[in-house]
Amino acid sequence: MAKKLKIEKRRKKRSWHIFGYGEELFDKDMITGAHTEIFGNGKINVEGCLGVFEYTDTYLKLKLQKGALILCGADFDILLFEEKLITVSGKISSVEFCV
Repeated sequence: MAKKLKIEKRRKKRSWHIFGYGEELFDKDMITGAHTEIFGNGKINVEGCLGVFEYTDTYLKLKLQKGALILCGADFDILLFEEKLITVSGKISSVEFCV
């Protein structure tokens, strides 16, 4: 006769306390600061860009409200720059925030 397998019920894992709940999750600076969307290594949108510090084919330094955003790579091209939104295409190899 085959033995019956005893199946134990596992308790649900508790959620970590590092995750915020509700409005506690959003910091005031998150809402007013820069919003960045990176699409692979070929395109980046930065909402909250106040200007361009430096711009070459391989290096781009953007002015943000609190610091700067540095892009390194190749073949950079600014596709769009309206009000506080900038869209850059190229081969992005690194992204760095400087505060």
